[in-house]
This record gives sequence, structure tokens and C-alpha cells, in this order.
Amino acid sequence: MRLTEKQKAVLLALTNGWQTPAQIASKIGYHTASYVNLPLKVLIREGLAEKKPDTRGQYRLTLRGAFIKDKLVKENKEGQGYDRTADH
Repeated sequence: MRLTEKQKAVLLALTNGWQTPAQIASKIGYHTASYVNLPLKVLIREGLAEKKPDTRGQYRLTLRGAFIKDKLVKENKEGQGYDRTADH
């Protein structure tokens, strides 16, 4: 599965707790919730996020989504490092 940059940003902003699109958008640095609506739909379709069934407009990570998020975070940390052997 390949995620776009927007989808990755929304995935990284999601948590295990229920959040509104406005809360998710503010974590990414956007002032409008409409920015996250389409990426959220894709993440739900892929099984990475879920919508709260009894309340309108609240979302969170699924277990699979949390796994993928952790994987992305680790990849980002490794990508920011550098090869210390090159310094010697």
C-alpha cells in the first residue's frame, strides 16, 4: 500500500483516542478540517483508521493503523540520522 503525503500526515496525526477532523487538521498545521476528510476516507477504506459508530465525525487509529504509524515514525527517524563512520 502506498500512501500519499497527505495520507501519511493524517495517519501520523491520528492517535488511539477519538479525534475530530478539526483536531487532526490542527496537529498537521492546517486550519480547516476539510483538508483531512479525503485522506481519512482512504485510511478508513484501507483499515488504518475507523470512524466512531455512535458519534458523528470522530476518528482514531485501528491496530493496523497504529502498526503502520509506528513503522513510518521509525523510518523517519532512521532517515534523519547519518552515517557516523563517514565522520572518521
